[in-house]
Amino acid sequence: MQFTTAAILGIAAQCAPGVAPSTIAAVVHTESKGFQFALNVNGVARQPVRPSSADAAAKVARAYIARGYSVDLGLGQINSRNMAALGLSWESVFDPCINIGAAGKVLAGNYQQVSRGRLPQEALRVALSMYNTGSRSGGFRNGYVSRVMNNAGISSGVAAVNYSPEPPLSAKPERAVPPRIMLADLVAENIGNTEPVAAADAPPPTWDVFARAAYESRRASEIGGS
Repeated sequence: MQFTTAAILGIAAQCAPGVAPSTIAAVVHTESKGFQFALNVNGVARQPVRPSSADAAAKVARAYIARGYSVDLGLGQINSRNMAALGLSWESVFDPCINIGAAGKVLAGNYQQVSRGRLPQEALRVALSMYNTGSRSGGFRNGYVSRVMNNAGISSGVAAVNYSPEPPLSAKPERAVPPRIMLADLVAENIGNTEPVAAADAPPPTWDVFARAAYESRRASEIGGS
């Protein structure tokens, strides 16, 4: 099933209230083009045929995971390695509301981690880079942030439709994870990316011109500036 932009806006408004629905819509369009059972196997030359049901998608994904691959799952392309940390199970990960809710949690966590000392739009772009690669700069270098921003206009003038999520699933996550795990510190979603994520820092005072210049240079390098 492929969701329209109006449907995604409606799901986002109800299931990911911590993020602007238009931002979620742009991310979902970039990640899955709205296909509920979208799969992306990281590290293979040829992707599997898109499944037509949650059960079939879970079966295909688990087969690749058993062979050592990670798989991006559903509307928000949640990486299989992040499922337990987000409280997801194979019974819930392809649920539209739950999947988009998880995507919203990751984005909001990333944004909170990098927002200090940054303008809101700059912080959002860095959070998007982290969503894609786990790195504050990798998503700029590979063009992901630009693609999301280019898709940000798809919801302009589109009225959200009401979404009625199904009753909560009774299935439990396959593995419980302590609450101390922070969403912004989840492993990178792109296999093979090992770039460390630097801790957020506050800008130096304006009178400290040398420290301020170093800070601005470091921040520009994170987002691909000069």
